[in-house]
Amino acid sequence: MARILLLMSLLMLTIPLRAQGEFVPGCSIDELAQQQSTLAAFLTLEFAEDFDGSLANMFRLGALYKRMALLCGYAPNDVEVNQLLEQALMFVSLEDLIAAQSVGTDIQAILLELDGLYGDPLRGQSLYNGLEPALGGTVLGCSSCHENEAVAPLTAGTWTRINDIRLALPQYADYSHRQFLIESIVQPMAYITPDYAGMMPEFYGGQLTPQQLADLAAFLDSQDQLLDGE
Repeated sequence: MARILLLMSLLMLTIPLRAQGEFVPGCSIDELAQQQSTLAAFLTLEFAEDFDGSLANMFRLGALYKRMALLCGYAPNDVEVNQLLEQALMFVSLEDLIAAQSVGTDIQAILLELDGLYGDPLRGQSLYNGLEPALGGTVLGCSSCHENEAVAPLTAGTWTRINDIRLALPQYADYSHRQFLIESIVQPMAYITPDYAGMMPEFYGGQLTPQQLADLAAFLDSQDQLLDGE
């Protein structure tokens, strides 16, 4: 089950989210026919003269056809999803697939990637509360700690604390709000809130895709409540 959830998350990274009937450039009937004709012209299968080259040609053009179908809105069925996953696992491990899609821990690289993404706070809330899985089917445990003030800072007021308190600290004079928030998720030991033990795991950079991190950040940015005594 975890393997299927992983591949579905990988596929969602390549299938554009679009409303029904929305026009996608290059996906009209005439444009698709022209693209197919152009690709077919490159398919030279001279097995007798160049067996390996012909196989490579088949493989690469096949990948281009799949990419074209995905970009125009095709959603693979369950059988196709299973086949894609089995093919991928012939060459890389499940762990490698997860690592390739995760944001990692390079803050500057993550910030650049997030610049081109829209974060959905509702999906971020689902991730935060464990109602939607992260990479590999992982369920995040954010709310289990951050809804109990005795264990971790409360979810409520996250934006307020960063903006009004954390960024006022001398070591964060050059930080943006987004930079501090992202660092606190993927490098939680960089700053430990006073009076807390610093128990947050350091593996979230390996469990979130860029889109999931953007969604999670959007949810946390919505937490701008004023807190008593702050």
